This record gives sequence, structure tokens and C-alpha cells, in this order.
Amino acid sequence: MKTYKLGIIGAGMYGKVLMRCFRQDPRAEIVWVNSASEATTKAAAEEFEVEKWTLDYREILADPEMDAVVIATPPYLHAEQLTTALSARKHALLEKPMAESLASVRKIVSAAEQSPGQVVLEASCRHTRLTRKFQFIKEIIDSGKLGEIYHIHHNHLQRGTFIEYNPNGAWAMDKKLAGGGPFIDWGVYDLSFHLGLLDDEPRLKSLHSFRRNDLRDMRKFVEFSDVEQHGAAWLEFDTGLTYYYERGAGVHSETPNETRLYGTQGGLRFQFPSWDSNDVEFFSVENGEPRKEVLHVDMTGAPDDSQALAAHFLDCLDGAEPLMPVQRAAKHMEILFRILEE
Repeated sequence: MKTYKLGIIGAGMYGKVLMRCFRQDPRAEIVWVNSASEATTKAAAEEFEVEKWTLDYREILADPEMDAVVIATPPYLHAEQLTTALSARKHALLEKPMAESLASVRKIVSAAEQSPGQVVLEASCRHTRLTRKFQFIKEIIDSGKLGEIYHIHHNHLQRGTFIEYNPNGAWAMDKKLAGGGPFIDWGVYDLSFHLGLLDDEPRLKSLHSFRRNDLRDMRKFVEFSDVEQHGAAWLEFDTGLTYYYERGAGVHSETPNETRLYGTQGGLRFQFPSWDSNDVEFFSVENGEPRKEVLHVDMTGAPDDSQALAAHFLDCLDGAEPLMPVQRAAKHMEILFRILEE
């Protein structure tokens, strides 16, 4: 079993989650940790027993013994940090969302394509393609039981916002730093799951959308906020697929995270996050009569989603194919930015 020396760039909420996960895998040895704050960096080094810490991530990249880095900083830093890491010939796990703008997305894709020998895994496969629920639903679709999938309906509305979930995440309320609000924060998972069920074959042809950010005054929590609080889009793809997609964080309503898939021979209703219900409702017609069956996804022994992500990254270093290369993630980001710009 080969072991890999890792450096963590970004010791915030998700950086610490991933450090905890990598510590549970004997293939990983965390050697360096970095963040912008000395107090945060030193505290993370002490908590996770990391030998070296620095306020300059380039110091990690200059270490010839380092195999890979985990980039878990805010999105506006990703393009520069990933490009620099690949130039130093380090493999990289890039936290989602991959970037704050289309220009940065394209810079990341270009850097990855110019470094074909380096592994770059983007993290939006965390709650999606790595889960048993995704695999279970995809097997149903691939079996042909639904016929042709012609429509997807997905919505999830919350009254709470990112800053209330993560009080240290003021950057996420600034579009220039984060790229957007719930469509960027959660949209990468939504599209990774839904389009992944169809092997990412549909290509966007047109869309219409709305968005609002005047629903809640956020000055109680953060000095500045310009990200969307509610929005929806109608998307049409070149395969004939249509997709109604609605997200909100800061909305005066609540709806659960729910997906409905409509096929010519059957349909499904489910909640894709692993912490929601593991039941999948299957609608069909039998002997000319409508039929409903509740299928259960067996999650016994399934790893935590972030643990699965860490293990998959190490699998990729061992030679496995990344489930979410940046080129694929970029296609999802392009759709999300179009929704926000329409």
C-alpha cells in the first residue's frame, strides 16, 4: 500500500472536515497545513497533529516530498492556487465550488489540461456520484424501467442562509468572492447528481430564469451581501430534456430537497442528500393501472460522504479515474453562471 504526503490549503470548516477524513485513511499522511490566519493555522496543526504549518501555501508546494494538496479555500482563491500547485507538479483535490467566475473556471480547466500527468479531482461528487443513492437510482434509469427521461423537477427552499450556517463564512455572501449564493453553493451538487444520472450527455440549449436578493436584510449577520436568495430556471437541452430548477436560501418559505424524474414509462421521486430519506418512490403503469412502489436504498456500512471523497481522491492517486474532473465540473458551472446572469 502506497502512502501519500498531503498538504492542506485552507483550514476552515471544510478543510478541517477533510483533514479528519484523511486521518482515517492509512494511505494519507498530512504533513502541512495552511490558512490565512496564524491562530487558525496553528490550532488546526495542533488539533490534527500536523508537523508543519505556514501562512504561505507556496511553502507547501516547494516541499519536494509533497505528493498532493487539498485546496479548501474560498472559491476566488482557487484558480491561482490550483494553477500554482499544478506548476509545482502536485496533485490536487479542489473543494467545491471550483471558482467564483467563468474566467476563473476556464483558467482552472486550461491549467489541468496543460498538466495531464497530475490528478485534479473536484469535490462536487461528494454528495452525488460517490453515494449509494446515486448508484441505486442510476441503475434504475440504466435498466430502462423509466423509458426516456423527458423532464426533471427539482426544488429546495430554505429560510436560513450560508452565513447563519457558517458564521465565519462572510466571503460566501459576496458574489465577487463566492460566485453566487445557493445556486453556486448547492447547484454544483444538484447538477452533478441530476445530469450524472444521464451520463452528462444533455447539452444546454436555452434557459430562462429569475432571481431575487431583496428578501432578507442580512446586515445583522454580515456587512455586505449581494448573492441571490431565491431563484428558478427553466432549462431546455439538445436531447429534448426539460428541467425546472429552483433554489433558495433566505426565502419566506420552505420546501424539502426533492427531485422528480419523469420518464415515458415511469417516474421517480426522491431526496438525493444522504441525510434525507433513503426511500425512492417509483411510479409506473401495470396492466393499464397506475402503480406506486417504495424502494429502499440500503445504506448499511456506507461511509460518510466526505470520507468517501477523501478515499476516492486517494484511489485516483492510485490510478482510478476521477468521478469529477474539472472539465466536467466546468460544464455544470457554466450552466449555473448562466442562470445567475440571465
